[in-house]
Amino acid sequence: MIVLSTVGKLHNEIKNYTYKDLADLPGSLGYHEVFIAYTSEKEYNKNPDDFPEISMLKRSYNIYFNGIDMDFYRNIENEYKIRPENAETTTKKNLLDMLNSITRTYLEGYWKDGDTINSELTDSVFRAKHKFMLSMNPDYEEKYWVPMHEEIFKNIIKINRDLAIISEVESSFYFKDKLKKL
Repeated sequence: MIVLSTVGKLHNEIKNYTYKDLADLPGSLGYHEVFIAYTSEKEYNKNPDDFPEISMLKRSYNIYFNGIDMDFYRNIENEYKIRPENAETTTKKNLLDMLNSITRTYLEGYWKDGDTINSELTDSVFRAKHKFMLSMNPDYEEKYWVPMHEEIFKNIIKINRDLAIISEVESSFYFKDKLKKL
């Protein structure tokens, strides 16, 4: 199995990693089956225009979706987001917002193609970001982010095939780390 990253609408801005480049990548690596880790079939069917890469992938590969209830996890995410209610939570929220902004800005400057997006540097940055988030807002990581990714990973393993896993760029490190432990 291999994990490949999507950068969503940024594919329109990265000329060497367009939606088409992403859709062609699994086949160029010898994969015929693709697992979409970042959305459910229900979400895709509701808004297929939001996922042009999936429409392209469906033309060439057997597609599996993440199999989770996205609404359920959105509700959990909203429950555990930090709300600025006092000086401490305001400071934490501002630090996390700044971390998100700086991380994205620097990585978007670094990303030039599929190799840089799917690089160990990108994975390391997001791995470190989530360690920091765990220290600032452990409930968010432990009750939302990790359980959601754990459920997705279990669904990947259930399929029991040699898959190209396409993940949101921030989540790719998680799936790569889990696959290394198999």
